Amino acid sequence: MRMRGLAMPLVIVAAAAMAPAADLEVQIVAPRDGTWVIGEVEIVAQITAAEPIAEVEFRVDERQVGVLTSPPYRLRVELGDENSAHVFEVIARVPTGEQARHRVETIPVPIAHEVEIELQQLYVTATRHGDRIDDLRPQDFEVVDTKEPQRLVTFERGNVPFTAVVLIDASASMAGEKLRVAVDGAAAFVDGMDELDQTKIVVFSDRLLNSTPFASAGEIDTTGLATTQAVGGTALIDHLYVALKLVEQRQGRRVIILLSDGIDTHSGLAMSDVAERAWRSQAQIHWIRVLRADSNEIDGAPVGRSSAWRTPDEYREQFKLLATSVRRTGGSFHTVDDIDQIGPVFLAILQELREQYVLGYYPTNQRNDGAWHKVTVRVARPGVAVRAAEGYIDF
Repeated sequence: MRMRGLAMPLVIVAAAAMAPAADLEVQIVAPRDGTWVIGEVEIVAQITAAEPIAEVEFRVDERQVGVLTSPPYRLRVELGDENSAHVFEVIARVPTGEQARHRVETIPVPIAHEVEIELQQLYVTATRHGDRIDDLRPQDFEVVDTKEPQRLVTFERGNVPFTAVVLIDASASMAGEKLRVAVDGAAAFVDGMDELDQTKIVVFSDRLLNSTPFASAGEIDTTGLATTQAVGGTALIDHLYVALKLVEQRQGRRVIILLSDGIDTHSGLAMSDVAERAWRSQAQIHWIRVLRADSNEIDGAPVGRSSAWRTPDEYREQFKLLATSVRRTGGSFHTVDDIDQIGPVFLAILQELREQYVLGYYPTNQRNDGAWHKVTVRVARPGVAVRAAEGYIDF
């Protein structure tokens, strides 16, 4: 079963708790009893107790999937793509040995809901003279999928949760203050996230130097990243490929933020291969390009660079393909020549994500044949420019 465009309804109610101990109560608030879930799901529990909690055990289908010893009591689990019922159970224990538990049971996805899995979602940025427009209505948009006009069935704006991977280039050219400012900018991005947003920060050069796990705001510790030493060359394409694989495993809106000068010196992969994966992933790529002092360019692409890996022409081709991938995924491109601009750009990207429109439609021409569907978004209002993914692969 394919998962494109599926929005998990983790709404808040619960079934009756099972015989709680005195002054100890457990309530699973997500997922709901009697709803359907598939893929990655967040289990959220509320605990009421008159004494400290020793541990909270999470179980799915009679199997332990995690234990937490402090709030918030929420745990993400991967159920896989199989369409089946599940039993979720949360058990809270106090030091005296008393315990209380609560279970909910979810159902398989009903066949009537199959069409929802086919929903295509577009994340659209609308601007006039560089300023974002926040008062557009569904009837203002026109979506054309492979030359066929589409009817919008969902329309949202604002705080739609996202999962992001932030890639920070820490090769030798980023040594010193550059890297510190880059890490601080990523930390400010994380601090500004909403509760349901999740981000993973990856610091790389020609190898992985440091990283954080996927986590929500307040759960990511960036202090360790500040001690990373910039060293070596740049395997930008290889790490972009890994980031794309990571976000493909997540549901909902997917975002990659790349901070780098874009000069790849050590990747084994070619950008032509990674670009196709980027277009298939439906992840937005936002590129913060830090100009180097020795940058020499023609038409916005570097010239005069060569290595044992690539000729000057190959460098330019890789660079242009990266810029093309940013454009085709509906992301943004920011060039900074002063490191003091890095922090504000991170926050500008976060603000853009907060102000995007989310348009959903069921393609009238879907054939599951692996073909590229070119998508065009227009706004029937003078002077308004829109930016969105230029299409998707029909599979």
